[in-house]
Amino acid sequence: METAKASQTRVNGRFFPLALVYLAIPNLIFLAAWVRPWIGIPAAIMVVIGSVLLLRQNRPGEPCPGLGRINLGFVLALAFYWTLLAGAGGFVPQEIDYIKHNLIFHDLIHFAWPVNYTLPDGNKSYLCYGLGYYLVPALGGRILGDAAMPALTFLWTYAGVALFFYWVATFTRTPKTSLLIFLLFAATNLGLLALKHSGVFGLMDTAQVGATLSHLGLYHSYYDFFTKIQFQPQHGLVAWLGLALFYEMLWIKKDPRGAVFVWSACLLWSPMTCLGLLLVPLAALRRVPWRAYFSPVNLAGGGILLAVMGIYFQGHVALVDRGFVWNLSSGGEWLVFYPLFVAFELSPVLLLFLIDQRYRVLGELRPLFLLATGWLLLLPLWKIGYCGDLRLQAGTPALILAALGAIRCLQSELFSLKRPLFILFLGCLLVGAVYPIGRPWWNLTTNRKDYSYACTVQTLGVRTLAEYQDPNCNFAAQYLGRPDSAAARRLLR
Repeated sequence: METAKASQTRVNGRFFPLALVYLAIPNLIFLAAWVRPWIGIPAAIMVVIGSVLLLRQNRPGEPCPGLGRINLGFVLALAFYWTLLAGAGGFVPQEIDYIKHNLIFHDLIHFAWPVNYTLPDGNKSYLCYGLGYYLVPALGGRILGDAAMPALTFLWTYAGVALFFYWVATFTRTPKTSLLIFLLFAATNLGLLALKHSGVFGLMDTAQVGATLSHLGLYHSYYDFFTKIQFQPQHGLVAWLGLALFYEMLWIKKDPRGAVFVWSACLLWSPMTCLGLLLVPLAALRRVPWRAYFSPVNLAGGGILLAVMGIYFQGHVALVDRGFVWNLSSGGEWLVFYPLFVAFELSPVLLLFLIDQRYRVLGELRPLFLLATGWLLLLPLWKIGYCGDLRLQAGTPALILAALGAIRCLQSELFSLKRPLFILFLGCLLVGAVYPIGRPWWNLTTNRKDYSYACTVQTLGVRTLAEYQDPNCNFAAQYLGRPDSAAARRLLR
């Protein structure tokens, strides 16, 4: 059976070292330039030693086959256009999140590290955010100047996207098909859009629906993979690469030595995404020797990174938008909106669950997929952040696992359009694919807004991230640290 053949994938010897280095380099920059030398320099040395040891122990004895020239060219070209259309570097119109991205890049280039702010009310603060995506291009910008930033940002993003595309392409024996299925896998966002703009099918006015969904943390959908990179490359890239590394280590090699180190290296990129990455070690509890987690790489390298990042993020300003969805629901609206959100957003996942229960198409992916499905169902019940940031970030690894399950399902010998469940599943995937297929071209043809730093200064009068305000929410508070925190007093330079 195809699922049995696909499960024999061996460790990807080309992907693993490049992905590990990609995730680790920002940590070295942070430790060397942001953390006090008596902590940062020894920690950076431990990260280098840990990376070298991890690369040595993960040399594959039987590496999985690489890609031929045609398939490799396809992967690199698709990654190039995907990165370009997503707005990295600003060569095509960018989305509104780039107000924040471009302000962060400006502050990292022009302010001393660590970046400190004087707030409009006169108080002090510092930049406290997932900086893994930003530090490498920003360091280049400090050396080469602002003019180099578009190219640097594009190349850095492209490197991460191309690495992950390569990994997906080697996931099965059909590289192009696997990659296209993965990239077009999406929730039925069109249904959620209809829900928002119909006023729950005429029962409420549209503005009230939008306000209620936003208050409950359900306004934004589970992003498709293009939208994720288009809006949040800082979270998307670490979810992609971190999940792939965990899959290689824990699911293929069944070796947890270095897993804590890899997870700790992902924290600087996106702490909330790291919560979702824990799905893989949880699913692999019976698959790996748990004593191997107490390896020197995990205890020394992972331990020191975990301590540094824990202190750094503990100093973050408290997010006031949080709570269970029923506590945020004044009149029981969540009893309507949560089921509708699940029905529209997770319909392909739930159909895949039913297919696997009947036909067993997922093979050894089943434990990962089942845990991911439960995680995606539970996340909307708890809100953290104005836009439901916990769900948006921690859900991405689970969506990746669901997409890998879709690859296995559609390439299984049991797949048949004569079976109703498969017809429904394929139809659901086609409806979901409309959004990631159409969104890039819609953006190119209709988006005339400029979210560059220069335009933000001119139109909003905002010169630093700390000045960025919104009538409904102080967005800047999501990126600031408390001056009385242990990070400000003991950790940062």
